[in-house]
Amino acid sequence: METVREMRILRAEDGVSIDKTETVVIEHGFCINVNKRRKADLIVTPQYLEELTLGHLYTSGIIKSLADIAELTIDDGLQTARVQTTGDNSSTAPDAVLEDFFVPLTDILNAMEKFLHESKMFFVTGAVHSCALMIGGRLLHFMEDIGRHNAFDKTIGAALRTETPLDQAVVLTSGRLPSDMMSKVIYSRVPVVVSRSAPTDAAVELAERCNVTLCGFARGRRINIYTGRQRIIF
Repeated sequence: METVREMRILRAEDGVSIDKTETVVIEHGFCINVNKRRKADLIVTPQYLEELTLGHLYTSGIIKSLADIAELTIDDGLQTARVQTTGDNSSTAPDAVLEDFFVPLTDILNAMEKFLHESKMFFVTGAVHSCALMIGGRLLHFMEDIGRHNAFDKTIGAALRTETPLDQAVVLTSGRLPSDMMSKVIYSRVPVVVSRSAPTDAAVELAERCNVTLCGFARGRRINIYTGRQRIIF
């Protein structure tokens, strides 16, 4: 599916108006049905929809692993995911993240610098969020979407499909970190989350309670470490 389109616009700048062509991102409505019950209605960038579905179910606590998925089909025409699970698909409370993971601060800052220059769609449209994992200093599963929650779910879904060890990963995101995003991080069992933007007080409290290392304002050689500083190697 196409993810961008060209549109004619009128630009006004310094008192001068110019007719020009601008690239805008395409959005789609997308519905996730689980065991014939409607679970989510999302507005998405129409790519990596299987990864989005898997990630959304995992970071919502509806599935614990890919083994819980009996069948998954994507209907592009109806913009719908149909999922059959083997469990009762009721959301369960997330566990606290394990302690035994440590990461050099230089790895985080270097990976974030690469991450912020990876989004070609953002540079073209200015209308998407990005997310990726870092393991051993390498960027994995870079994803983009108009919603920061969707970008995160796509990254986690891709990691599930490739059996990437989430408990040994750092998640990088371009978006804000309120408590609903932090809940997704906790459900994913990722021990460290790093954002270019800011967290909320509720997100910081949730990260502290569930033993997640939360970092924000990661730009250049600067970073704020709000919780879990014991995991960061200086």
